[in-house]
Amino acid sequence: MFFIISKILGFLVSPFTWVAAGIIYSLFSRVPERKRKSLIASCIIFLIFSNEFLAEEALRSMEVENVQLKENEKFDVGIVLGGMIRYDAQNDHLIFNQNIDRLLQPVLLLKKKQLNKILISGGSGDINHPEIIESKLLKRFLIELGVDSNDIWVETQSKNTRQNAEYSAALLKTKFKNLNDKKILLITSSTHMERSVGCFKKVGLNVIPYGTGKLSGPRDITFQRLLVPNIWAVHMWEIYFHETIGYWTYRIAGYID
Repeated sequence: MFFIISKILGFLVSPFTWVAAGIIYSLFSRVPERKRKSLIASCIIFLIFSNEFLAEEALRSMEVENVQLKENEKFDVGIVLGGMIRYDAQNDHLIFNQNIDRLLQPVLLLKKKQLNKILISGGSGDINHPEIIESKLLKRFLIELGVDSNDIWVETQSKNTRQNAEYSAALLKTKFKNLNDKKILLITSSTHMERSVGCFKKVGLNVIPYGTGKLSGPRDITFQRLLVPNIWAVHMWEIYFHETIGYWTYRIAGYID
């Protein structure tokens, strides 16, 4: 149920939804004044949420700074949170989204021998196709790239961040006698890190955050960023709202402190 609610909320908090709702209302309203106000509101919403500078500032406020690892620093395992693919079953092909950095960075650390193992956490993220297990598909992909299968563990049940933490902790307890002695790197998107770390701490797993895919770069005040609408900015706001709602929902539910 929580999984389905999160999908519905994702639709409701999208600025695209708000703009579309305003336009549809203006088309069907029989009151001229309401039609005009609805169109004006839709235009204002679009201009605000397509502003790249504002969107980047919003994300900057929630993104966790990347950890600078020492050259010879080593970790027993890196937990990689899923949410980075769409599966094309017809062609047996993985289609990656903007979160692919979650996978690339730990593979590099594994190759540099700074990680001993990678644990990919993620079950099915598709309501219509629960049989498609992301972590298994990603493991197969890494093996095809030449990564040793013995260096990859998978957790296949989780559908959200809370379950990522619960099931990953349970799996690691079967791999290590004393988790408190192990150095564990948590690898997920910088915007998703605060909520993720909170979930892992709640289940008693001490992790070191390693944020990836940072979206906000150096502050750049230019004409284009301030005044030219950018459709990517709307998506950045969707990420912001998704993570903000997710964080406070998790706090209220007691999943994080």
